[in-house]
Amino acid sequence: TATWPVVSRPVTPTWAHQVALLANALVPGAADRTLPPSPPLRAALADLAPIDLTIMMLESYGAVAFDDAAMHRELAPGRDALARGIAASGRGVVSAFFTSPTFGGASDLAHLTLLAGIDLTDPMRHDLLITTDRPTLARVLSERGWRSYGVYPALSWAWPEGAFYGYDTLVDGPALGWRGPKLGYWWIPDQFSIARFEQLHPLAADDPPRFLFFATITSHVPFGPVPPLQPDRERRLSATPYDAPDVERALAAGIDWLRLREGYVGTIRYPYDWLAGWVARPRVRPETVVIVGDHQPTAAVTGEGARWDVPVHVVSADAALLARLEARGFVRGLEPARASLGGLQVLTTTLLETLPGPSTTPARDVAAPAGR
Repeated sequence: TATWPVVSRPVTPTWAHQVALLANALVPGAADRTLPPSPPLRAALADLAPIDLTIMMLESYGAVAFDDAAMHRELAPGRDALARGIAASGRGVVSAFFTSPTFGGASDLAHLTLLAGIDLTDPMRHDLLITTDRPTLARVLSERGWRSYGVYPALSWAWPEGAFYGYDTLVDGPALGWRGPKLGYWWIPDQFSIARFEQLHPLAADDPPRFLFFATITSHVPFGPVPPLQPDRERRLSATPYDAPDVERALAAGIDWLRLREGYVGTIRYPYDWLAGWVARPRVRPETVVIVGDHQPTAAVTGEGARWDVPVHVVSADAALLARLEARGFVRGLEPARASLGGLQVLTTTLLETLPGPSTTPARDVAAPAGR
C-alpha cells in the first residue's frame, strides 16, 4: 500500500528535496536569495595577528552537563582537573553558552555553522551552502598564509563535501592509523587522535601560523565504552596503548541502551581528563584553543524539552582577548552563565571581532614544564 507501480511512495519527498536543491544551486542568484548572507570573513581576518588557533568540537557536549544538578556534581572533578591543566599552561579561560543548530546528532550542521558563520538550523541550507563558493574560516586563513588542518577521526569513507571546507590537509580515521583495541562503535580514542595528529604534523617555531579544526568522536552516542586514559604519549601512539586489565575493564562496562545517561557522564568526563593533560603539554609557541560542544546528547539523556545550548570555552594567555570576550558576555572559568549568547554563527562573528589584530601584542604563552 506504500508503493506505486514505478516508485516507492516514501522515496518521493527525497526526490523533491533533490529537485529543490538543484534548482537553488543551478539557477543564477537562487542560492544567495535562499541562504543568509555570510559574515565578512575575508575583511575581518585580514587584520588577524599570526596566531595558532585550534577549534575543538566536543561531540555531544551539551548544556545538560551543567543543567542537570546530579550530572554537574559528578563531572566536577573532571572540570577541576581541566582548570588546573589550563592554569599550569599559563593561560586563562572564559566560557559561555551558545545555541547549536542541531540536537542529538547531525554534527556537520554545527561544524559548518561555526566555520561559515551561517545559521544552518535548516538542513537544506547546509546542502545548498556546500554547492557554493562561500568562504569558511579554514579557506580564508589558508588564503592568508595559515596552514589549515581538519581532523575527523570518525571519517572512514569518501567525503567529497569536504572540499567546500577548504582545509589544506584533511586527516581522517584511516590516516590516523590506530593500532590499538577497538572499543565500541567509535574505536579511535580522541586522546590518541590529537597526539597522532601532532606526530604526523609536528609544529616548528618558524612554521606558518596553524589553524586546526578537530571534530572529536569518543563521546558520541551510545556513550561507551570509555577508553582508558594513557598519560604516556609514546605508549599512547604504540600498538599496545593500554594494559590488558584496563581494556578488559572498559569492555566489561559495555553499552546499556536503556541507561544512556550513566554512559554519557563517563564519556564527558573523558575529554575533561585528557584535555587537562593536553592543554598543559609543552608548546613551541602561543596557542589559543576554542572548545565548543557540537550539540546536546540524545533526549534519552537530556529528557524532554531540553534547550539546544552548548558550552564554549576559550583558552588563551592573551589577557586582552579574554577581557574582550568577557565584555561580550563570557565569564571567567569553566562555568558559563546560563543565558545563551546566540547561535553558533554568533560565536563566529564574536571571534572575528575579538581575536587579536596585527597591532595587538598577545600576552606571552607560558609552556608547561617539560616533565608534565
